[in-house]
Amino acid sequence: MNVAVKGYGDMKRFLGDKPTIELSDGANVKNLIIALGGKVRVSGIAFLGGYRVEDSSLVVLINGRNINALDGYDTVLNEGDLISFMPVLIGG
Repeated sequence: MNVAVKGYGDMKRFLGDKPTIELSDGANVKNLIIALGGKVRVSGIAFLGGYRVEDSSLVVLINGRNINALDGYDTVLNEGDLISFMPVLIGG
């Protein structure tokens, strides 16, 4: 299956120009992170582009819905899903 990937902020630079990623059927968010060059440690902690994915410093959306409102990293992806990676910007 193919899913679309979009990065914002410095995640755009990290992800580069990868409009779609091919994954096996039944793949989840964790599988996508690994396919994008991220790391998932034995403890289950995932890192992508220097961000610890489960921290609030990186928001992951599937078709506009936060993965925290779904099944987190275990959320199964479907053909044509749009997965967005957005670092949270803090400033004033």
